[in-house]
Amino acid sequence: MTKPSEPPTTQSTAAAPIIEPTAFRPPATGAARRALRLPWVPLALIAVLCTVAWVVWFVFSARSVGIRSLPADATVSVLEWPAPHVGGHWLLRPGQRRVRVEAPGFVSFDGALTVTDAPLQQHDIALDKLPGHLRIALMPPVTGELFVDGRRHGAVPGLLTDIPAGVRDIEVRAPRYLDFATTLEIEGKGIEQQLVVTLEPGWADLHVDSKPPGARVEIDGELLGETPLRTELLAGRRLLALSLGGYKPWQQTLAVNAGNPIELGEIVLEKADGRLLLDSRPGAASVTVGGEYRGRTPLALTLRPDETHRVRLLKEGHLAVEQKVSIASGEEETLTVELPPELATVHLETAPDNAELLVDGVARGSATQTLSLPTRTHEFIVRAPGHATYQTQVTPRKGVEQRFRIRLKTVDELAAATAATGTPPAPARSAAGTRRKGLLETAAGQELELFSGGTVTLGSSRGERGHRANEVLRQVTLQRPFYLGRREVSNAGFRRFLATHDSGEHQGQSLNDDEQPVSNVAWATAALYCNWLSRRDGLPPFYQIKYGEVLGVNPDATGYRLPTEAEWEWAARVPPQGDQLTYAWGGRYPPTARFGNYADRAAKGVVDQVIADYDDGFAVAAPVASFSANQRGLYDLDGNVAEWVHDYYDAAPLATPATDPLGPATGAEHVIKGASWTQSSITTLRLSYRDAGQAARHDVGFRLARYAQ
Repeated sequence: MTKPSEPPTTQSTAAAPIIEPTAFRPPATGAARRALRLPWVPLALIAVLCTVAWVVWFVFSARSVGIRSLPADATVSVLEWPAPHVGGHWLLRPGQRRVRVEAPGFVSFDGALTVTDAPLQQHDIALDKLPGHLRIALMPPVTGELFVDGRRHGAVPGLLTDIPAGVRDIEVRAPRYLDFATTLEIEGKGIEQQLVVTLEPGWADLHVDSKPPGARVEIDGELLGETPLRTELLAGRRLLALSLGGYKPWQQTLAVNAGNPIELGEIVLEKADGRLLLDSRPGAASVTVGGEYRGRTPLALTLRPDETHRVRLLKEGHLAVEQKVSIASGEEETLTVELPPELATVHLETAPDNAELLVDGVARGSATQTLSLPTRTHEFIVRAPGHATYQTQVTPRKGVEQRFRIRLKTVDELAAATAATGTPPAPARSAAGTRRKGLLETAAGQELELFSGGTVTLGSSRGERGHRANEVLRQVTLQRPFYLGRREVSNAGFRRFLATHDSGEHQGQSLNDDEQPVSNVAWATAALYCNWLSRRDGLPPFYQIKYGEVLGVNPDATGYRLPTEAEWEWAARVPPQGDQLTYAWGGRYPPTARFGNYADRAAKGVVDQVIADYDDGFAVAAPVASFSANQRGLYDLDGNVAEWVHDYYDAAPLATPATDPLGPATGAEHVIKGASWTQSSITTLRLSYRDAGQAARHDVGFRLARYAQ
């Protein structure tokens, strides 16, 4: 049988697709064409309807936003789509919309604008002016500095650029001229303005002459020439000094006002004093010249030239010696005076027979003997094995033979006496108080620390924050050993002198507790207390007081006194190791740790200003020694109450180095040192801060001092 033939198989590959020929179609009729368009009509209609719906949605959801610019001619662009607008109004949907505002001479704005849901809203955008420029000319043509609103802007004369637009305080400062200040409106927008500044001289003309002429003229320590002299002085307080060999230095503080000439005329110089270097054997003799106390030997005396002076030396236990001295102007002489002893007789009879005698700490052999001693107070100690030691003070008198019979108690007798009374005999006490390990205790119970002194720079530099004009830098050396009270005198300690004293209160806070530092004490009253305590401890008074008035001092006396300003600053500012301190706590202002009693948060409402974030726990004065001692073992040198010191106050102290200064010889007020519980500022908390007064204050007290020899 024959199989039917199979059609031929067509093979293709992916790279060769089959392309079918397009069949020929005759043109469609109108009905056929309509039939072909019908599927596309709904799509176009939908697109149109969507567009219309979106526009309607946008119109109903958008808000009419007015954008008003300053300046009004600025170009405003809304960097969003869609953002149709007419004039200064845009149709924008709520939300953050980016806007750009630009105008010549102004800083452009390019940022977001918040469109709210309000149907009608107005937004104002004010552009800041670009900085302006100021060209300054100075008359006369000198160099200075420009300050804008108190901040340095650059050197003048010249063009100063980028000055913020607006009304500005303009100040020009130039050396030797008065500061120029004005108010000027800077137009800004890059505009250059002109300002001509006429500077007024900041000095005054000075004419000074002397008799004899040729004296050196110094102003504030700077040599300007010799008399007769015409020169210029800058305005302010100036120290004028004249010096000439063979004549006394002359000086005067001048208040110099710019443009007001100063005519001092001829200044008559006095001949220089003669100098007498006086000593005695033995030393420490009191010296008077013409009946006026001048100190103790060894001593350098200045004496008026071409005169005869009666110099008298006195020492307890010795005969007084007087000599007449005359020294030429500018000459120096040395004189040593032998003081013969003034002797008196003392007879001692003691039991037991083997008792030993010590006089002023020196063994003198058997305690039974006759002594010839100088007529001054001596300390006698009689001792023997197995017996209680006997101690007393004896003052021999000229022409009087004194006799003493002393029997030492045995140990058994002493024990029996102790058992009978229940109290052992009190240890002997020296006239000047009990001394132990560098400490001295007064009859009123205060402890004083012994210091050998050193060097300190008083005052502060002009560049120091809080500096005041009265803080003149000056170097001081303390050579004479001195004691300084470890604590401020308390109310209890002061009431042993004046039982009725009342330190009072402040804003309802008591200052009168026994352990608080005494306050409401005038300087003169503090000096009276010092003399009272000196008499209690058998010391020569330091202050010369008559009818309650301080007339002077005995600078060589070892009686109690107020610390000198130099001693106070040395003890407060010079640690045993390290650099001199600006603040008591050793760091920067403000204090960060609880260091001392200042005006703190606890004092808010009690004082006007306090240290923020500082709390020492006391609204007013704290009990003495409530805070840690400083590196020299002294309490409350800074803080608690401010303290009277000895020195008279001088607003412009001399800048020359000094040794053991006691301050000016006279004055209307005394220096006050140290901050108090009322103070908090960067100025008053510095250790160089100097205050002054005379009358009692509720925040001022004192501590004791005295010379050791």
